[in-house]
Amino acid sequence: MFLTVCANPSVDSFWSIDQIQQGTTNRSTQESFFPGGKGIHTALAINELGENVSTLGVWGGQTGQWLKSECQNQGISTIGPSVEAWTRLCITVDSDSPWNETELLGGGPEVHTDDIASFREDYIKCLQHKDIRAILISGSTPRGFKNDIYSELVRKAQKKDIPVFVDASGPLLEHTLPKHPYAIHLNHHEGHELSGKEKPAAIARWLSKYCTLAAVTAGADGLYLAYEGKIYHAFYTLDEKEIISTIGSGDCLLAGLSLAIFRYDKPGQWAKYAAACGSANCIHPELGMLKAEEVEQIFEQVTLNIVKL
Repeated sequence: MFLTVCANPSVDSFWSIDQIQQGTTNRSTQESFFPGGKGIHTALAINELGENVSTLGVWGGQTGQWLKSECQNQGISTIGPSVEAWTRLCITVDSDSPWNETELLGGGPEVHTDDIASFREDYIKCLQHKDIRAILISGSTPRGFKNDIYSELVRKAQKKDIPVFVDASGPLLEHTLPKHPYAIHLNHHEGHELSGKEKPAAIARWLSKYCTLAAVTAGADGLYLAYEGKIYHAFYTLDEKEIISTIGSGDCLLAGLSLAIFRYDKPGQWAKYAAACGSANCIHPELGMLKAEEVEQIFEQVTLNIVKL
């Protein structure tokens, strides 16, 4: 079993708006809604790729209950406290204007001491499962959590020898780095802000000081994976006409990486499989989702190089 931690899940909404006019009324021509939050995206991908997975989160109001139902309908068990304030809404704009792919991200509910205590207790219970293979901790936290929460979760998992994959940024990640989780994923922009390095390969090498697997994604340029002193560059070139949305690609990539270390022997294969998962998300109409058969097809076509710095 895999556990994904999504403390601040969301309802992801995709709005189609032909042209957006500033300072006046704009109406969408179509809206669609999907389970969201980085940890839910990773759980959906892991589930689609054939592994058992549970998701730990804070579930707020009617939107939170809808999210739980959507996950459970997919066979993903949901764990964690329910709160009164609603789970956040995140909107992605599909438009022919410069606003295309603009994201409006909700902050999430405010949680209290009892809710956080319940969240911690549920996490500790999950660690007791003997069949848990890896933990993926992703995204933001609701208001009320302290910035050292992910650091705490990593430390508790390490006592059980469970590998932890972290996809976070800002103070949440800065507090986690000294704990040396098994793997860290950042996109190029987050990595540059954190390390001051310009090139993705240089960021991956810098990040590898804090983890065993350092994954840095650079959009169409693919994945740079640092492991045991080498940097593996894996990428697959998609036709622009094939790309529906890149939302959730990094989450699907992280899901693929967490599975790859159990399915393949060589780190180059880990990088290829992770890159294939990220690419497969881009051609799927549901945000933050992929199809297993498309991952397998892309995996065979991923280009792999070893970077020399």
